[in-house]
Amino acid sequence: MIKEKILHNNKAQVLGLPMYMIIVMIVAVAVIAAVLFMIPQGTKTMNALVSENAVIAEDPGNSSAFTFSSSYDITIQVTSNDNRADPVSGATVSLIGSGIASSGTTNGEGIATISVTPELGENINEASIKLIVKAQGFEDYSDINAVTVHRL
Repeated sequence: MIKEKILHNNKAQVLGLPMYMIIVMIVAVAVIAAVLFMIPQGTKTMNALVSENAVIAEDPGNSSAFTFSSSYDITIQVTSNDNRADPVSGATVSLIGSGIASSGTTNGEGIATISVTPELGENINEASIKLIVKAQGFEDYSDINAVTVHRL
């Protein structure tokens, strides 16, 4: 007889359902937080030094759309920002802007050389090329004004 009363007591079962859902949600949030915590973050920072020819200039003779007549080699040296400033090898170095998107990889000395042929649109006299450096174990490095391109 007692068994039948327990089975027919649907109010207790309905009242317990929201509590189980709350417990499941709390456990799910805790698991997601633990997984996000375990994702490795970049622990070191790095710096990139662009070569001295970081200003590209040429006289096109008019104000129409213009592509530079020759390609320019831009040398980028990537080093870590620790107390020894070790070179970062195997870093992906990208230059984006002024009609170009080029990339290269640093060698054992932390140096990458990228050839670019920038373009300037009509009535645009100056533009910047953005530098992005990515390496495993390091925070990404970017410089939005790494290379300046302008008409004379």
